[in-house]
Amino acid sequence: MKEYLYLLILWVILTAWNLYVGLYRTHVDRVRAGLSPSPQEENRFSKLISSLLTAPNQDRPFHVEAALLSCLLVIFGVGWIVFFWSVNAHSGVLDWDISWWVLPTGFALAFLWERIWANLIPRRITAGRHLDFHLKVGFPLMILIRFLCAPFSFVVKLLEKSILSISPQAEQNNTEGNEVAEHIRTLGMESSNMDPEVFEIVGNTLEMSQLNVQDAMVPRNQVQVLDDHDSLEKNMEIARTSGHTRLPLCIGNLDNCLGIIHVKYAFRLLSEGKSIDLHSLAKAPAMLSKDDTLPVALRKMMKWKVHMALVRDEFGGIDGVITLEDMLEEVVGEIQDEFDADEHAVEKLGEGKWRVPGLTPVHELPDELKLDESGNEDELTSFGGFVTRELGRIPEKGETVGLQHLKVTILEADDTRVLCAEATLAEEEPTPQEE
Repeated sequence: MKEYLYLLILWVILTAWNLYVGLYRTHVDRVRAGLSPSPQEENRFSKLISSLLTAPNQDRPFHVEAALLSCLLVIFGVGWIVFFWSVNAHSGVLDWDISWWVLPTGFALAFLWERIWANLIPRRITAGRHLDFHLKVGFPLMILIRFLCAPFSFVVKLLEKSILSISPQAEQNNTEGNEVAEHIRTLGMESSNMDPEVFEIVGNTLEMSQLNVQDAMVPRNQVQVLDDHDSLEKNMEIARTSGHTRLPLCIGNLDNCLGIIHVKYAFRLLSEGKSIDLHSLAKAPAMLSKDDTLPVALRKMMKWKVHMALVRDEFGGIDGVITLEDMLEEVVGEIQDEFDADEHAVEKLGEGKWRVPGLTPVHELPDELKLDESGNEDELTSFGGFVTRELGRIPEKGETVGLQHLKVTILEADDTRVLCAEATLAEEEPTPQEE
């Protein structure tokens, strides 16, 4: 019967579609967990995966599409099993007078079939050697299902916003995590059996789960890079004077990064009198999303065996870089050696007056200088960033800016940022007395 064959073909198509949707979802989960590397080649399916990785970690990709396909696969699976039994149980004659056990049995078999092809087999393929082949084969199906499910995705997003606006669970979880960390610090200070510094590290470790990559990264305007258009002599001079062991090799800026260079290999070739090819020394850059939590980013970098990674924004550009040292500093505090300048130290000059480096994180300012971050829509993290936003441009040396309850005088500045400033508590104007 033709209906029997058509239903079987449709079930097979839905099975293959579920397989590749599950494959893409599982692969993204493995990349986020650091079990698989991020796609490095520039092709269509790798760009699709990269776009999925920019979403928050708690949002599984293609969740609407996967749910719809799974429902259809189970429905058509039950229909085909019932159709098959109705025909074959009556010697080729279609009879819908079925036994009571056919429907639950058909549902159980269809459900198990869906779980095998949408979950178990994709997990096996993503851990195998033929992953790239299957990603290429499944790419057209992913684009098609995203297009077909666009109306459903739009409705689900509206419902999600409505529900989250009623119960802001994320903020509550962050508050609870910070309270636990603070409680541990308090116990450490009151306990005589364990070093308080150990409790401080434990508290910082707990708070680390509340921080994202963007909270610890180095912004792109503060990243020293080697420009592929510059001469080798100029790039080697930058490598010698920068004080960094790893530098990005770029074409113009970080958006066109060719790779990460460990400068010791370049200087080793130089000492041996050999020619230096920066392209051959550059290793493909690892990519992280700015919304990745620090523990997730740490696991990824340790899995990839890299010390520096580029931080990608939601539009595919590069926001900055992050290193293992940046993450470790969130736990143990600022790490400096004898070659590091004390760039973030706030120095008190007198009563109500401080010398503040522009790169000083806002949350590390003394209590008297604390700034109100409630309107910080640009997610600024440094003191110099707040001054620049208040003025609307990069200030010049000697300028004075009113910043909330402070009067800020620029001591040093270059073309890109505030280097150092003097912050003074603004005197409150006396209120006129009533006569």
